Amino acid sequence: MAESFQSQVPIKPDQILEVIIRRRWFIIIPLCITLSFGLFYTLTTSKSYEASTLILVQPQRVPSNYVRSIVTSSINQRISTISQQILSRSNLEKIIDQFGLYENAEGMYLEDKIAGMRKRVQVKIERARHGAEAFSIVFKGSEPQRVMRVANTLASYFMDENLKVREAQAVGTSDFLESELEKTRKRLEDREKRLAIYRAKYLGGLPDELETNLRTLDRLQKQLSSKQVVLREAKNSLNILQTQIAQSKEMASQGSMDQLSSFGIGDGIAFEESGNEQKLSMAHKQYEALLLKYTEKHPDVMKIKKTIEKLEKSIEEEKKAQQEKEAEAQAEPEKTTNDKGNQGPEMPDFAAMQQKVQLKQVKNEIKEIQFEIHKIENRMKLYQKRVEDTPKRELELQSLKRDYSNIQSVFNSLLDRKLEAELSVNMEKKQKGEQFRILDHARLPEKPISPNVKMLFLLSVAAGLGIGAGTIFLLEVFDTSIRWEDQIEKDLGLNILAIIPPLKKPGDKIKKRMEMAAFSCVAIYAVVFLSFFATLNYKGLDRTINFIKSFLNI
Repeated sequence: MAESFQSQVPIKPDQILEVIIRRRWFIIIPLCITLSFGLFYTLTTSKSYEASTLILVQPQRVPSNYVRSIVTSSINQRISTISQQILSRSNLEKIIDQFGLYENAEGMYLEDKIAGMRKRVQVKIERARHGAEAFSIVFKGSEPQRVMRVANTLASYFMDENLKVREAQAVGTSDFLESELEKTRKRLEDREKRLAIYRAKYLGGLPDELETNLRTLDRLQKQLSSKQVVLREAKNSLNILQTQIAQSKEMASQGSMDQLSSFGIGDGIAFEESGNEQKLSMAHKQYEALLLKYTEKHPDVMKIKKTIEKLEKSIEEEKKAQQEKEAEAQAEPEKTTNDKGNQGPEMPDFAAMQQKVQLKQVKNEIKEIQFEIHKIENRMKLYQKRVEDTPKRELELQSLKRDYSNIQSVFNSLLDRKLEAELSVNMEKKQKGEQFRILDHARLPEKPISPNVKMLFLLSVAAGLGIGAGTIFLLEVFDTSIRWEDQIEKDLGLNILAIIPPLKKPGDKIKKRMEMAAFSCVAIYAVVFLSFFATLNYKGLDRTINFIKSFLNI
């Protein structure tokens, strides 16, 4: 039935006000209770303070166009690395011992202290300062003075550790480049030695000397041609001299025959001598003619040469026999030869001697020319071999040069990076690189971050009002009594003829006054607690408590 009343009769604002007034105790009492509990929790719970130090990441002072920094990691990575080093076990133990943290927690394990210390330290990245990179170090604790000192100490640790990390990274990079540069230098020197040995081994046959070799080969070819022409002329001169000598011998032999005939020597021997010499002369001419066409190793040349040797040998034997006969003839006492007869044979002998000297000179000249020709031919073979091996040498040299060039490019690159690393190391040592600079030092915290007075105040008021409103709503839902005239007319369909006011009993007036007095006391209690909560939120917990303490002492 109550649900039918609620569904048919709309609730008016004056009716809601009437319900609140009638059910005022269900509002004021839960509010007082929640305010009491909230204020009690605020005053009794342990207070926590927070101090933060803002650090700006200042870029390097030397322009990056001149000196490039080796440290290229992002701010997040470096702060994460430094945080792990700062929050290490050893550093946290030093901070705990230095500032006497956890003095009252005697039974607490060291591991728990370090874990709690890590939770109380927080690093926040901030980029809201005109695009500059910055971060803050936050520390939480129960004592404001210690919280401030610990926050500043952590900030100094961060700055010192950043300088150490950057310098160590720069020095480590420089040392690494130095070791790699030394290895590359040794490899480069090894390639230089190989290249020098190869050039010394094939000196004169390298690709860049191909043009010189070709020109030298042409020059030797011209020299060979000129020497061959000189050789042919010398051989022609030799043939002419041999012909003249043969003719002189023939004339001398003819005179000897006439002279020998007077001594009774037969004509058959002279004829035979004249025939051998003539054959020898003809053989020499034929030999010289063959040399103009062939070399000395040609079969025809070798054959005619053997024939010449046989003829010369037979002529020599004939001459010896002839000289023996002449000696026997001269041993006779007849010396009636006149002076003219003696001068006749001496002149041909003197001319033959001169011709033999000239013949010997020409032969020596031919031998020298042939030796020079042989020498030129050997040199031509050497240069020809160099020219033929040039493509092969070019491929081998290109391979050596390629390896040398690659290693040299790596060496030059490492050398440039090593010089840059040394500049970066000097920059980091002189603290001209990227640095951390404290913008806001940690200050003594005056307002605790825990407990949160504002949040507790709002929660206490909301909880009291919510409990009261919920209770009133439930009571009104389950209340089936008729309280307003509209319910009778609309729900029951009856017309109201008259309204009888409630009957007053003799003790109702006193009861009402007492109720009003009690409600006033409770309301004053709630207002006082609300005011106190508001003061704590506005003035701060410590200030308010210190003010109360000072006031009570007075």
